[in-house]
Amino acid sequence: MSTTLPVITELDAARIRELGSRMPDDGRNLTALGALLELVTSEADIVPRERIAADVVTVNSTVSFRERDGGTTHRVTVVYPQDVSLQERRISLLSPVGRALLGRRVGDFASIDMPDGTTREIRVVEMHYQPEASGHHDR
Repeated sequence: MSTTLPVITELDAARIRELGSRMPDDGRNLTALGALLELVTSEADIVPRERIAADVVTVNSTVSFRERDGGTTHRVTVVYPQDVSLQERRISLLSPVGRALLGRRVGDFASIDMPDGTTREIRVVEMHYQPEASGHHDR
């Protein structure tokens, strides 16, 4: 469970709302998009990109996270579906981990509903790059 409400930029929220018109009619993607839209419309605090804190995961942020019970630290970049590259560790914001990370602050915990029906809890441990904090407000 997260310790704070997710925070999402207005630009990311607008682009997420537009995803449905650009995605293939794939049941899995549409289910994931529905969960993400629920986050954007009901759970998240939407803010102008200029006001997003530097420790919040936005789209195109590179962060490290770890499962609550310890284990391996993973470094990923959260991206839109068309920019996914497993080789480059660029994960979709529609993936369970991507959805869990989006809008979370360094230090936050978030639950991940895994495809096999289990739940895992992760913690954001480090922000390596955030476009807004780096002055890249159009990414």
